[in-house]
Amino acid sequence: FRRPLKSFNFWTMRKTSETWQIGKASWLLFFSFILTKIIHKCNAFQNQNFYQKFTFAPNDVCISPQYFVDSSTQQVFTMRNVPGEGDCMFLATALAAAASMGLGANAVLLRKLAKETREVVADILEFGQNSTLAIDSKHGVTAKKLLFAAAKEEGMRPEEYLRRLRLEGSQGGMYGGGHELAILSNVLRRPISVYELLPTMTIAPKYHPVQCKGVFGDKIFKDPCLALPNSAILSNNQRPGAYSWHLHILVLDSSEDGEKHACVLLPQ
Repeated sequence: FRRPLKSFNFWTMRKTSETWQIGKASWLLFFSFILTKIIHKCNAFQNQNFYQKFTFAPNDVCISPQYFVDSSTQQVFTMRNVPGEGDCMFLATALAAAASMGLGANAVLLRKLAKETREVVADILEFGQNSTLAIDSKHGVTAKKLLFAAAKEEGMRPEEYLRRLRLEGSQGGMYGGGHELAILSNVLRRPISVYELLPTMTIAPKYHPVQCKGVFGDKIFKDPCLALPNSAILSNNQRPGAYSWHLHILVLDSSEDGEKHACVLLPQ
């Protein structure tokens, strides 16, 4: 599985004993992030745990910092939190998809969607086997290879991985990571970007910089409305994140020992 990857020039997030090392291309986010689940212990950013210092409104929208800015594109986002119950990646993806349709999605609905999302991902891994999943416009991987890589990383048999994947986080279910995001990008036919906070000395009260670490489905899952002149959908910007074809997930350090948590970035 790893041997043929040596011919590519990748951009990776490899976990070392000190920090994440950034390489060259956007694709190996898949082969690094998938092997380290979103909720995992590491020493990224020297344990600058800003998440616990953020302030959230009753609707889980972050109000301090109020905005998050992509350091490369200058795209401005608001951020909405999801419960940290071992399902945060599935909840965040469900919320991002709901927001893209102009829906607010309450906690009860999100939990139901997250549970069903686990089932969809597990079914594709179990029954897709020799079918191909797109990573970007030039690269793909079979469901079988993806399943075996995920199971091997967790030190378990594929059957056990699938069983745990179907369980909710509170029941000992597998945490979501790059394996699952790669599949969800294909299921939704949408690109999913993953971001981290840029390291700073203090929290910016209004704007805080973020950095995109890679995109699943990059340049392959394109918004069909882009081909429609004067699209009523694309011109409607009444709600943050509404009608955005591209989904954005922010991964944060949520504790002093480096535990990770996924939230949603909503384009402004």
